[in-house]
Parts: sequence; structure tokens; C-alpha cells
Amino acid sequence: MKTLVSFIVILLCLFGPLYGQKGFPAGKVVAVPAPRYFSSAVPEVVYADTLSTDTAGSSRYLMPYTRQLGKPGFSSYIPVSARGNVSTINNNAGNKNPQIATVPAITIHGNVLYSVDYRSYIDTPYAEHDIYYHTVQTYLDITYKNNYPFRVFLTNRFSNSLLTRKLTDLNMQFSAADFASRLRQIMNRYPLPKLPGDSLGMIEHQLDAKRDELLQLRSWSNSPGVVQKLIEAKETALYGSKPELAADSIPALPAVAFSRPDAPDRKKIPGYLKDWFSRRSDSSAVSQKPAVDTSFMQTYQTRKRRIDTLEQQVQQLEKRYQHHKQQVAAWQQQRNNELYKSSSGTQQLDAEIAARQVPDSALPAGYQTLLAIKTLGVGRTVVDYSELSVKNVSINGLQIEYNPSYYVAVAAGSIDYRFRDFIVKNASAPAQYLYMVRAGKGLKNGTNIIVSWYAGKKQVYNNTGSNSGTQPDYHLMGFTLEGNCRVNASTYLTAEVAKSSVPYYNNGTNKSLLASAVHLGEHANEAYSLKLQTIIPASTTRITAYFKRYGASFQSFSYITTGTQQKAWMIKADQPFFKNQLLVTASLKENDYTNTTTNITYQNNTVFKSIQATLRLRRWPVFSLGYYPSSQLTKLSDSAYVENLFYSLVGSASYYYKVDGVDMSTTALYTRFYNKPSDSAFVYSNTSTFLLSHALLYAKFTWQTTGSASLAAMYNLYTVDNAAQYALLNWLRVGAGIKYNYQTYYNSIQIGYKGNVLIKMKKLGEVQLMMEKGFIPGSNRQLVENNTGRFSYFKIF
Repeated sequence: MKTLVSFIVILLCLFGPLYGQKGFPAGKVVAVPAPRYFSSAVPEVVYADTLSTDTAGSSRYLMPYTRQLGKPGFSSYIPVSARGNVSTINNNAGNKNPQIATVPAITIHGNVLYSVDYRSYIDTPYAEHDIYYHTVQTYLDITYKNNYPFRVFLTNRFSNSLLTRKLTDLNMQFSAADFASRLRQIMNRYPLPKLPGDSLGMIEHQLDAKRDELLQLRSWSNSPGVVQKLIEAKETALYGSKPELAADSIPALPAVAFSRPDAPDRKKIPGYLKDWFSRRSDSSAVSQKPAVDTSFMQTYQTRKRRIDTLEQQVQQLEKRYQHHKQQVAAWQQQRNNELYKSSSGTQQLDAEIAARQVPDSALPAGYQTLLAIKTLGVGRTVVDYSELSVKNVSINGLQIEYNPSYYVAVAAGSIDYRFRDFIVKNASAPAQYLYMVRAGKGLKNGTNIIVSWYAGKKQVYNNTGSNSGTQPDYHLMGFTLEGNCRVNASTYLTAEVAKSSVPYYNNGTNKSLLASAVHLGEHANEAYSLKLQTIIPASTTRITAYFKRYGASFQSFSYITTGTQQKAWMIKADQPFFKNQLLVTASLKENDYTNTTTNITYQNNTVFKSIQATLRLRRWPVFSLGYYPSSQLTKLSDSAYVENLFYSLVGSASYYYKVDGVDMSTTALYTRFYNKPSDSAFVYSNTSTFLLSHALLYAKFTWQTTGSASLAAMYNLYTVDNAAQYALLNWLRVGAGIKYNYQTYYNSIQIGYKGNVLIKMKKLGEVQLMMEKGFIPGSNRQLVENNTGRFSYFKIF
């Protein structure tokens, strides 16, 4: 018997450890679960697999089997903190000098574009034939040391047109918005140490303690030893409850079983069993039934009840933790939004950095100075300062805005003042340029007061390009005083006064620019502006209003008209209804032009009205309706003006939906121009246009059909356009279409067509080819054939 027991023990010692390695490759490191070796008083230990690249290789309450610890190709379990980060250790024996990832000094991303466009016939702004337009454009995002962002734009345009200007533009600017965003991201990594209400960390600590205790109790209750004891206790309890068998309760044997003549009587007990049955039936004998041990069952039931209690407590703490986490996240988001607003001032930013305890090593060098730079651009930039000085003027030069707590801005460069200066080739056009200096106190987007000085040269009308005779003096100079007041979080008020030099045709005494600008006795060269932006919280109404008055002799780069006294006002309101499902925008605007320097006076007291409404309902189309005015004022001479005015009504409905798993899009559009041929040279004068478009959007195939009807006073035009796109391969997409045109004036039918190809070349970019035979309105109410084509190359890097 002892030999058998010893043999069993030896087998268990040999094969017991292998049981835990079932399903694992031979010789690999495994973890043997041993939860019963841990108690709630023992600090929590996590053993992490160093070959695992994520936390999936980590397990709680696992004891490492380290027979091959540290050997190449085998896992090595190391103890780490329960909430600590696990670093991956490369156990490659051949890699004795591991490479550390470094951030490059300069990172460049962007795109490059080349395109050539062909037009067989153009009529805007001039009539020409067989024209090619070439465009080379590059956009670069350059980041220095992963913290200092710059942007570079390069554009070159040229063509064979005799009238179109060749243009080369370069713009390089420091991206202040990207730098501020990067700085905020760094600061967001360091949340404020003090959180509102109960500490989120304390709740998390309580939740972890309850989870740890629950995990230990569950591990104990599910361990093989406890399960075996539970089975034995149940068997013992069941055995103790079985009834005893009396001696005379043995059933009689059937008579057929005793067919021998010398067989004993079936009711008689054989002699060799009489002693045994007598001892069993002796009531004075002590029962040999084993006693039932209930201590283990009591412990088990107590711990089971504790498990139930802990599960309820964990659920309650999890709900509390998630609720509190959302509150903290909302509070943190609010603080981050305040950080975004306060980042325009270095003082507020320094206070936030101190509150978040952000180390200096995590912040970019010179961040205070760079954060105060609002604009830093070289080349083609847009100057947008104030209503009475410079407003949305493109210059080719230098622009700097610096605003820590005080404000300084400098801008200088040549200008292409008129829109045609960007397009029309005119070698004899006079040079136009701008100089401007601004200084003030306060933050740019907050409460401030700013003084501006501007000077330069501009010419708006009557450029003859003649070199003979005396050229008019188009130089100007002016001063403005601007005050901005942020009344509250939703109200912003701006007031500005300005005084400029007198134009040459009103400067009878030939005063200098400065003398005429500072002459207090002259009021015709003054201007005033008042602007209000506010939101009414109760109704969420957004209101914008302004009032401007220009004197007849006032000059600035924001004011195009010369020699006219102008007064203008505007009020605009945006009002949402039905929980922002309906948005209504309405505006009123009046302009008053009065020429006080000539005998002929042009006056316009028209109040321009516009209204737009957009309705967005869930699972319904998006409806939009708008009524817009258009006005064009043309100065024919110093004493003659022509204004064309008409209104347009536009209504649309668009819907994106699915039918049998197919994406579809439907758009309906109605346009009406309320004008007459005598008002303007617009071909579609007094025309109503109806358009309906429907598209089927498959994964690789797109089909779109568009039909329109233009009902004009002279004739009607009906068109039907069908176009399809199909992705033949992942790198090849082709498209084709055909268009039907029918005009009622000549009862003519004309067919157009188009095609396109898109080729995606891996690591090389995209090439797109497009051609179309179409028709545009021409003279004598005819449609003139117009062939177009385009080749483009685009690469993102």
C-alpha cells in the first residue's frame, strides 16, 4: 500500500507542473494562477509579459514561472505597478545597441498641384479663343522641432492669353493658431490638481479596493481546492441524511432461485450471517455514521454573501464614478475652453500653466513671445484691420501683429486694389502700395483701444496709362481711433472715428497730406463707424448691426468710392426655432450715395431686404428658401453713375436616404431672377429655373441624372444631363456623361458629352483628365459651342 501511495506522489510531482502548461509550446514561459496565495492585505501586484506590445500580455494575480527568464525568444514576466505603464523590453540578443526614436528637426507635409485648363471659347471678362491656363501650386506645412509651425504657399499662373496677367505669388507665415493649439494640447496633459466636489481619485481608489476584494473572493470560490471541498461537504451532508436499513427489511429472495432440495428456507438467515445482523440490529450499539463538519460550509456561505454585497457595491461605485467622471470631464472642458480664450493673453496663460503645474521642459522655448504673435507673414497676405482704415486688402509684402497685453501691428507692401488687377494684364497700370502702423492697449479679441496711421497710393477709376501731361496725385494718408469693448461673453461693441487727407481734386490750397489730414476745420474728410454684435441668451437670437458715415473727401483703403458722401446702416438677425431645427436669417440695409462735388447728384435711398430660412428635420429633406437683393453701382465719370438692382428668389430641397441598402441623393432647386433686359446685360433676365437631380451611390458605381427648365422672357431652355462614375480598380476610376439641350427660340436640339479619368499612382500621386463639349449663351439668343478640357496632377506628402 505504501508503495502505491509513493508511486502516486511521484507521478504528481512529475506531471503536476505540466498540467499548467497544457496548450502552450514546450519550453515557453507560462504563468500559474495562484489567487489563494494573495489576501486583501497584500499589495496588488501585476506581472507583465515584456514581449507583449500591449496590455493584453499583462495579467493580475499571476505568479511567473521563470525557468527560462531572460532567454532570447521567451517571455519574461516582471512585476509592475497596478496602474503603471509597462515598457516593452527587447530580448533580442543580437540588438546590443537599441535605437531610440528621435524627433526630426524639421518635418514637412503638404501637397503639390499642377493643372492646365483649356477653353475653346470664353466671353468673360473678354472674348478669346483656344486659351490655355497653367497653374503650379504648392502648399507646405513645416514644423520645426515638432513645436514651431510654419506655412508656405507658392502659386504660379501663366497662359497664352493676350489679356490675362501672369501671376507669381509666395506667402510664408508663422501659424499662430497651430502653435496655440499645440500649446493647449501640452497643457491639457496636465489636468488641474484640484477637482470639484468629491475627489475622482478617491472614488477610483475605493472602486479598485472593492474590485480587488471581489476578485480575490471569486478566485477563492472558483479555485480547484475550494470546489473539491465543496463537493466533499455536500456528499458528506447527503450521506448523513440517508435512512438506516433494518435487518428484517431485506427483501425475500424469490423461490425460483432455491430449486435445490437442500436449499435453506428463504425466510431463514444463514448461520454465518446471524452474528452480523444481530450486531446491526442491537439498539445498544454505537452508530458508526460519520459526523458532518459544517464549519467549511459556513465559511463558504459567508463569503458568498460577501461576494453578493461586493457586487452591489461595485455597481453603485461604478455608476458614481462614471457620473463624477462626466462632471469632471465637463468641468475640465470648460476650463480648457477658458484656456483657449485666455491663450491670447500671456498673463492668463502663465497663471494657467502654474495652476496645472506644467514643467518648463514640456513647454516650447519662447512660447510666451510666440503666443503673442497673432500674424507674421511675408509675401501675399490679407490685411484686415478696421472698417475705416484697411479692410480685406491683399498686399504683397510684410505683415506683423504682436499682442501680449499691448497691441502693435505693422503692414507694408504693394497692393492689387481692384479685382481686375489680379486678372487683367496692364503693364502701364500705376503702382499702388500701402503702409500702416497700429498701436494700442488690450487684447485683440477683447477690450482694447487702438490708434492707426495709414498711408500709400491707390487708384480706383479712370486709369488711362498715358505718360503725357501731369498725372493726378493719388497718394493718401489718414488716422483712426478704434475702441473695442467686450461688454459680456455675448456682446461686443466697436466704435471708430477717422480723418484722412483731402483728395487732389478738393485740395485747392495744395496742402500736404499730413496738413490736410490734421486740419481740424475740415469735416468733409471725416468718417465714423459703430458696430454691435450680440446674442440674446433667452431666445438665442444673434444680432449684428452697424452704422457708417463717410465724408465726401474721406479716403481710406476700406472705402472704394471717391468724391461721394455715403451713409450706410445694416441690421441682421439669426433666429433659431423648434430646438434649432428651423433657422431664419433676415437683414435690412440702406445705402445713401450723394455726390456733393458736382452739379449732378445721384441719390439712392433704397432699403435692401433679404431673408433666408433653413429647415432641418430628422429623416426629412433639408428645405431652404432665400430672397436676396443684388446691387451694382458703376461710376461712368466723375459726375455720372449707373446702378443695376434686382432681387433673386432661391428655394431648394435636398435629401440623402437609402432604398434597399442603396444610398441615394435627391435635390430640387428653384431660382427666379426679378430683373429686365433693360436693367442689365444678364442673359437670363426675368427667368425662372427649375432643376431636379437624382443620384445613385454604390460602393464603386455612381449614377446621376439632372434635368432643368429655364423659362425666360425671350425663350425657354430645357436640358437633361446623365453622368456615371465607375471604379474599375482601386487605382482607376472612369466617368462619362451626355447632355441634351433644347432651345425653343430656334427649336434647335444640341447634344453635349463629357468624360473623365482618375488614376491613383501609389507614392506618386493622382492624375486626372477631363473633357467636355458644352454650350454657353451667345449673341442672337443662340447657344455657342464651348469645348473645355483639364489635366491635373496632385500629390500629398
